[in-house]
Order: sequence, then C-alpha cells, then structure tokens
Amino acid sequence: MNELANTTKPRSLTCFGKGVSVRVIKLEGGRCFCSRLLSMGIIPGTIVNVLSNCGRMTIKIRSSQYALGQEMANKILAIPICGCCD
Repeated sequence: MNELANTTKPRSLTCFGKGVSVRVIKLEGGRCFCSRLLSMGIIPGTIVNVLSNCGRMTIKIRSSQYALGQEMANKILAIPICGCCD
C-alpha cells in the first residue's frame, strides 16, 4: 500500500493538474450526485488520471474519459498516488 495514503490530506480533484494520477478517497454530495459518479466508475479507491484542468476537467478512469464541471470535481476528494504533489 502507498504510504502517501496515510500522510496526505485529501484535496479536491480540482487541485490537481494535468498528468497527475490520484486515488479517489471520498465523494461529497447528495445521493443523486454520488449515484451519478458511481455509474461512471468514480468510486472511493479508484485511480483517476487528470488529462486536463482548464475550465472543466477531463479525466481518465481505466479506458474511459469523462469531462467534469468544476462544481462536480470540487466534490471529489482525492490524494496523489505519487510524491509529485506534496
């Protein structure tokens, strides 16, 4: 297991830039919001690759790409899976 998971405070997905891989820790939102993210495969423990973060976020989960608005991305808490974003 990655030691960073225990030492890094989860941050909003919007805090991470292009090329960073993160692990989703928590979804902050109502039932409908969480259900929508779960249907896209964005669940706690999932690794997400940030493809772009300008205006809206483009992310990659496994082999699928999604565009998220800033408000939606703000409610996804994650930690980096490498030491590049401390």
